[in-house]
Amino acid sequence: MSSHAVAIVIYALIACAGIVLELIGRRIEVPSLGEVLTRIMHTRSGRIGVMAGWMWLGLHYFAR
Repeated sequence: MSSHAVAIVIYALIACAGIVLELIGRRIEVPSLGEVLTRIMHTRSGRIGVMAGWMWLGLHYFAR
């Protein structure tokens, strides 16, 4: 298994964990991902952090 395949599997596991957490958040009193992002996006540092995360994801995952 190449390192590229391992990276894809890790990203898929992170995505699955996010989906599971979102479903759990809908059942109990835990804020959903949308609510958390809404709170984060109210501050300038939060917007910069979200943008940096998207840039990192794009650079490392979609660069090929």
